[in-house]
Amino acid sequence: MRKTDMLFLLIFLIIIGSAAFYMASRTAFVVGGGRWWFFAGYFILAFVALGAMMVVRKLYPTLHPFLVLLSAAVGVLLYMLIVLLLTDAVNIFAHFSPKTYGLIVGIATALISIYGILNTSFPRLKTVEVELPKLAEPVQIAQLSDVHIGHFRGERNLRRILRIVNQTDAQMVVITGDMFESFYNLNHETLRPLAELKVPVFFVSGNHDMYVDVDSVKQLMRDAGVNVLENSMMECCGIQIVGLDYMRPDDRTFDHMRAGAGPRTIENTLPTIALDSTKPSILLHHNPVGAEYAEKAGIGLYLAGHTHGGQLFPVTLINDRIFNYNRGLYRHGDLQIYTSEGSGTFGPPMRVGTRSEVTLIKLKPASK
Repeated sequence: MRKTDMLFLLIFLIIIGSAAFYMASRTAFVVGGGRWWFFAGYFILAFVALGAMMVVRKLYPTLHPFLVLLSAAVGVLLYMLIVLLLTDAVNIFAHFSPKTYGLIVGIATALISIYGILNTSFPRLKTVEVELPKLAEPVQIAQLSDVHIGHFRGERNLRRILRIVNQTDAQMVVITGDMFESFYNLNHETLRPLAELKVPVFFVSGNHDMYVDVDSVKQLMRDAGVNVLENSMMECCGIQIVGLDYMRPDDRTFDHMRAGAGPRTIENTLPTIALDSTKPSILLHHNPVGAEYAEKAGIGLYLAGHTHGGQLFPVTLINDRIFNYNRGLYRHGDLQIYTSEGSGTFGPPMRVGTRSEVTLIKLKPASK
């Protein structure tokens, strides 16, 4: 085990232990009893739930109900902790009785958790207008990202997402990675709705596709009639669609997802793809990194996902510090970058502070 991994594990255990001890103390205040029993329960539950979330792809189908409950527990515990902190801040002045204190925490945690689950169950259509240099006439593109098919999502969810796509005038669909997150639902039947689309579909793999089995994911996508771009380019609607496998921006960058290791980087791969400088071009890559190399290659628009926008508050605030392009439309010199918040979730099936989205990119010729 690397020293950095050991340090991360130690910090992780300290944070989980501290949170569990605090929650145990407040629970003991409400219901009485020994705080150490509550501490052991919270710590074990959090540790097992987070551990299960990390190995979701490897869990057997028979463990499906347990994984669903454990993943949801991560979100519930997070918001229980936040509600406890806020309630304690108010309690300095209000002096709640144990019963009132418990009711406030229980009801608030339940309401936030229910909202988070409902919020991710109904993706919205988000429309973004982009001026694309060298474009001759307007083109509409539907972008899907981070669908995360697996224990929480399958054919029904994909069909709901594509129903939104079919209500638009999109002339093509692009999928910027993380189509799957586990072996559960990894089959042809799940992707049947994709085969029913009447417009071209393009796909690049994400880190979770690699964690599962990227070759199987790509083959299933091809069988569904999808154009899988593997460090290659295809033309559609007069636009050069460039697609890269999940990779690091350059060989000087460490990939914390541990999926992009290898000699290929955005820096050394983009120059190998022959682009016509007189035509507009769009880059598809799962992680919104390497913008400087995309701009140098003459790319006009970079479409990505990966970040989920942070998915859950207050992780949203942390993501804004970690990612240069966390969610929404950005500009890097002559390059424009759009990072989708994604239509699925990872870990807790909740969204608070973000929305599940299907993005309609309305491209129009650049103003003179």
